[in-house]
Amino acid sequence: MGGTGLVISEDHLLSETVLHHLLDRSADVTILVDASTGRSIRRWYDPAVSRLHLPASTTERAITFMHPDDLPTVLDVLAAVAHEGGSRSTVARVHPDHADEVGRSLMIAAHDVSDAVPSGLLVHAWLVEFDSAAFDGADAGRAMSSLAEAAPVGLQVRSGNGTVSFENGRFSALVGAGRALVRARIEAALDADHTGEVVDDLEVDGRSLRLRVVPTWDDEHRLLLAVASLEDVTSQRDAEARRIAAEGLFRAVFDGSPVATAVVDLDGRFVQVNDALAMICGRTADDLVGRTFAEVTHPDDLAVDEELLAEVRAGLRGGYQMEKRFVHRAGHEVWVEITVSAVRDAAGAITHFVSHVEDISGRKALIDTADSSEELAYWATHDHLTGLPNRRYLDSYLTSSLGPRRRAADRLVVLFLDLDDFKPVNDRHGHQTGDEVLRAIARRLRNTAREDELVARYGGDEFVVVTTRARTANDVSLLAERILSAVRTPIVGLAPEPIVVGASVGIGHAGGGEDPTELLRRADAASYRAKRAGKGRIELASS
Repeated sequence: MGGTGLVISEDHLLSETVLHHLLDRSADVTILVDASTGRSIRRWYDPAVSRLHLPASTTERAITFMHPDDLPTVLDVLAAVAHEGGSRSTVARVHPDHADEVGRSLMIAAHDVSDAVPSGLLVHAWLVEFDSAAFDGADAGRAMSSLAEAAPVGLQVRSGNGTVSFENGRFSALVGAGRALVRARIEAALDADHTGEVVDDLEVDGRSLRLRVVPTWDDEHRLLLAVASLEDVTSQRDAEARRIAAEGLFRAVFDGSPVATAVVDLDGRFVQVNDALAMICGRTADDLVGRTFAEVTHPDDLAVDEELLAEVRAGLRGGYQMEKRFVHRAGHEVWVEITVSAVRDAAGAITHFVSHVEDISGRKALIDTADSSEELAYWATHDHLTGLPNRRYLDSYLTSSLGPRRRAADRLVVLFLDLDDFKPVNDRHGHQTGDEVLRAIARRLRNTAREDELVARYGGDEFVVVTTRARTANDVSLLAERILSAVRTPIVGLAPEPIVVGASVGIGHAGGGEDPTELLRRADAASYRAKRAGKGRIELASS
C-alpha cells in the first residue's frame, strides 16, 4: 500500500477493507460471506442512501442481485480470494429483476477477512454508470484506500482482539492529543453490554468530536471487528449554542414585553403566550398554552375572527386587525384590539400566526358613557388610569412650544422619568396594586410641579415633566431632585408593608428648531443610561 499515506498493520488484511463508510455508506451494499458455504453472515445496506433497491431482509446469497450471465466471473473472483487471500475486483451487470437498474453495472470488490472471521469474505458492490470494460483489472485494494482517504470523517478498524488494523489520515488528524481518551471511549463502547452502534460526543484539542462505534459480533456474542468514525461537529455545536442563545433572548424579550403577544399554530392553538396577554384573560401563560383562541373569544365575535384568519391562510391577505371581546376567566367581557400577522418558512408556507393584543376596555367604556363631544375630546388626550395628559397631548404641546412662536427667553427642558423597581410591585402584589402605585406617583408629580409645568404619562411606567421655568443648570438640578424625592417616598396603605419605587431621570434641553420626537428620544436615552449606571440617577441628554 505504498504511497497511500495510510496507517496499516501488516498483520491484518482487514486494514484495506472494513471501513465504516464502505460498510454503511460508500458502497451501495456490503456483505460478509462465509466462503465455505456461500451464505451471508451479515449485510450492510442503507436504503436511504443506496442506489440499489434490495429486499428488506438480508439476502440468502451474495450473488442474487447480479446478472446470471456474469456469475461465473464473479464466482471465480470470490473463489480466488477465498483460496489465495488478498483483494480482487470485477464488474457485473445488474440482475434483470432490478428493472430500474438495467443498463448499469456493479463494481464488485472482494476481500479476504478470514483472520477475523473464519472463511470470511467481505464483498462490496457499487452501482456505476460506466462501461464495465473500464474496470477490468482494477486494483480493489487501491480503490478501497482512496475511498477511505477521501471520506470526510476519520475511520478506524479494530480486529476482535483489539488490534487497530486500519486508520485513515483524517482519523489521525482529528484524534490529535486525545488518542488515549478516544481509545478509552471506543473500548467502553465495545463492552459486552452493548450490541449495536454507540454514539459518543467528546472534546479534543478545543474541538467537539462525534465518535461512532459499529461492532460486528458472532452468534456467541464474540467481537469479530469494529469500525470507529470520528466527525468534527464543532461548527454544529457552535451553531446550536447560538440558536439556544437567540431563543433565550427572544424568550426574555417576549415574556417581559408590556405588549400582549401570542404565537398561534395553524389549528388556532396558543403555542407561546406572554404574561401581558395572560393578564388580559385572567389566566396564567401556562394555562393558555395548548388552548385555542376560540376558547377565550366571545362567541358573537368568533365567526368574523375565523373568517379573517381563513383569508390569511388562503393568501388573500397578509394579516388583519379587528376589535373583539375576550371572555375573562371571571366571566366578564374584555374589549381588545388584535393585530394578526402570518409567519412563513423559507418556502413561503405559513407555519404560525403572531397576535398583538391591546386592552381597549377603558376606551370603549369612555365612548359608551361620554355625554358630549367635549368629554370624548378630553379623554382622547388624557391617560385613562392617572388622568394626566397622555402622549398625544405631550406631542402636541411640544410641537406648539417648539414652534415659530416660541419666545427666545423660554428655556424648554424635558425631564424623562423611568420608574425603578416597578415590575416587582406587579409581580408581588398584582397589577391592580401596580395601577394604584402609578396613580400615586402621578399625584405626587402633579403636586411637585408648578402650575405652568406639564406633567404627562408617556406610557407604562414612564412619565415626562416639561418646564420653561429653569433658567440655569442649578434650577434644572433642583427640580430633578424634588421629583426624585417625591417618587422615592414610601407609599403606604396599598400593601401590608410600604411600597418603595424610584426613578431614573434623563434631561433634555431643547435646541433651536428641534423636532419634539428627537427631543424626547434624547431624554429617553439619557434615562436609560441613568438606569444602567445604577438607578435613581440623573443623566443629561447628549446634544
